Amino acid sequence: MELPFKLPKYHKRKTLDNWKRAGLVHDNPEALYDEYIYSTNCDLCGEFYKSSNDRQMEHSHETGEFRNFVCQSCNQRKSDVKMKSNNTSGYKGICKHKDKKCKQGFIWRFEAYIDGKQKVIKTSTDFDKLVEFSKQWKIDNNYNT
Repeated sequence: MELPFKLPKYHKRKTLDNWKRAGLVHDNPEALYDEYIYSTNCDLCGEFYKSSNDRQMEHSHETGEFRNFVCQSCNQRKSDVKMKSNNTSGYKGICKHKDKKCKQGFIWRFEAYIDGKQKVIKTSTDFDKLVEFSKQWKIDNNYNT
């Protein structure tokens, strides 16, 4: 089968090296690469990839074990996606932000990736209520699939 696009000369070697550095674990990485290159749609939502950059290797961040090929949007919704560096709450998606209008000088924001873009879902000065809201929102929206 021929690819619908041309790959750079050392694409395979660079890709396999990147996977190794990222800690991806698989019995046969060469065969996995061939599967990756010919993958045309997301294993989770079924949508065709918007571009070759939209195709992602979904894997466990703890063990490095490969799970499936997904689009960026589905990959961001996975429950083990690493927290952003500005996350000081310990809860995925909840971050502290400066706000001079608030008495304490900051607010908590719950953010999520929707259609590949990060969006603020809710803000609050009450951290505990925002945590409860975020848990329920994730269940209601099937966010951690």
